[in-house]
Amino acid sequence: MTYIPKNKYKVLYTNGGTYKLSTTNKPYIGKYIKLTNGKIFAGEDPSNIIGALTPLKIQYNRNIKPGKNNDTYSTLKPNIASKQDNYIPIPSTKPIPNVLDYSKGYFNRYLSVRLNTKQYQEISQTTFNNFIKKNYNKSLNKVFQIEWSLNEDNEDHNTKTLRGLEYQLPGIFDFFPNKNQFGLKYGVVKIGEISRVYPTGEIIPKVLPAAYQTGNKQINTIDNPNVPNYEYCGNCIFNQKGNCNKWQANIKEQYWCRAYKSIHSSEQNKVISAQPQPNLTPSPQPTPKSLPQQTTTSPSRGGGY
Repeated sequence: MTYIPKNKYKVLYTNGGTYKLSTTNKPYIGKYIKLTNGKIFAGEDPSNIIGALTPLKIQYNRNIKPGKNNDTYSTLKPNIASKQDNYIPIPSTKPIPNVLDYSKGYFNRYLSVRLNTKQYQEISQTTFNNFIKKNYNKSLNKVFQIEWSLNEDNEDHNTKTLRGLEYQLPGIFDFFPNKNQFGLKYGVVKIGEISRVYPTGEIIPKVLPAAYQTGNKQINTIDNPNVPNYEYCGNCIFNQKGNCNKWQANIKEQYWCRAYKSIHSSEQNKVISAQPQPNLTPSPQPTPKSLPQQTTTSPSRGGGY
């Protein structure tokens, strides 16, 4: 390269995520020369260049997303932006409690918060445990866990928990609009407005009515006060080996809905209809026979003398 005055170029450094050598297409790490006309060459001395450089296609991760403001910031603060973009993103997740959690009555929820924007997201327990070990941006993010009640009155409990955290974590109360989320009520867990699951995590078919819940299996025992005594799917005429003919869906034997019809009442009616019915038409009474008439015989009078 011919002689170039020092005021016509700058010597800069790249860590490998910006340019590639035109001859090899491999990312270039090291010092490079940037001319005032925009041309870029690998090396630190114009008289001894390694080769021409071309920009790499920038692969944004979720730490710095493409956008007018972020692009401007990356241009004005390239070192900070490059450092920030090298952090790995914190993955979000949507947890669902398991059977063991429901037996305990609660489960732990793990979250991360971006300190400068107060943005929250739920994360997995694995991400929470590995937060210190992995290359997450620990200066801008914080992780924590909360205990989430799963009992039937979990809304009151969770409301108190979130209000207690609001001072240290502003915005955490509004991050959970549904304070009774995952609450177990008569064998049903509501995930959203229409999504329901069993305590085992198995999805409840959407065609089953809103009143679908646990029933009462034992005679004279009320496990669910919303259901009449001794009514449950296992005792219903629509239940065919775990499939409901009424709703065309798989069901659980111990559950119940308002369409319930007792199988015993149906069998009893069949037995009654099969028995001969008594003749309730009165039989005609026999006509009484006429009694024979009695004749009275006058005594004969004696003859004359």
